[in-house]
Amino acid sequence: MTGLTLTALWIGFIGMVIGAVIFGSKAVAMRRKEGMEFPLKSFFVVLWAATLYLTMILGETVSQVHGETIFWGRYVDWVVTTPLLLLDLGVLAALRPKLIAGVMGADIFMILTGLIATFETRPTNYLWYTISTGAFIAILAALLTEFTNSAARRNFKINQLFTTLRNVLIVLWIGYPIVWMLGHTALRVISTGTEVLLYTILDLAAKVGFGFILTSAAPDVLAQASNSSSIKEAVESYMQGDRERMSNY
Repeated sequence: MTGLTLTALWIGFIGMVIGAVIFGSKAVAMRRKEGMEFPLKSFFVVLWAATLYLTMILGETVSQVHGETIFWGRYVDWVVTTPLLLLDLGVLAALRPKLIAGVMGADIFMILTGLIATFETRPTNYLWYTISTGAFIAILAALLTEFTNSAARRNFKINQLFTTLRNVLIVLWIGYPIVWMLGHTALRVISTGTEVLLYTILDLAAKVGFGFILTSAAPDVLAQASNSSSIKEAVESYMQGDRERMSNY
C-alpha cells in the first residue's frame, strides 16, 4: 500500500472509533428511554465500519485480483451498515415494515452486485456495475416516493429530521458510484490512494455525519419517532390515504 492509501485507511479507522465513542455515550445516556435505538444503531454502524477499516489496514480484507488491489473489506462494511441507515430512515418515516425490508433487500443486492463488478474484468465489470446502479436508482426512487410520502404523515420535527437525513444520504451515496467509475477498477482517472481517500471521506460523512445529525435531535423527537403507537398511527394514516386515492379511480 502507498502512504496515501494507508493514511486514508487510518483516518477512516480513527474517525469511526471517535464516532463509536460519541454514539456509545449517547446510547448509555438514553438507556431505558424511548429513542435509545437510534444512537445504539449509530454506534453499531461505526463500530462495524471501524472493524473493517482495521482489517484493510492489516491487509486481511485486501486482495490482488487480475493485477489490481481490491479492498473488498469495504463491501463487507457496506453490506451491513447501509441497510441499517435505511432502517433509520424507514423508522423515522413510519414506513410499513415490509417496504423497509424490501428496500433493505435491494440495498444488499446493490452492494453484492457492486462487489462482483469490482472483482470482474473489463468489460464484464461494467455489466455488473450497471445492474448495481439499477438497484441504487430503485432505492433512490423509494426514498423520494414511499419514504417521503409516509414521513409527511408525521409531525413537523420528525419529518424535518427525516428530510435532512434523506437528502444527506442521497447526496453522499451518489458519490460512491462516481468514485468507482473514476477509480482503478474502471476508468483509472484517479490513483488508488486518491480513490481510497475519497471513499473514506464519503464513509465518514455517511456514517459518522449521518449519525451525528440523527442523534443530535431533541430526545423527545427521537422518542416520538420510535414510539410504536405513533408509528402505527402514521402507517394507518398513510394506508387510509392510499385507500382513498384508489377509491377515486
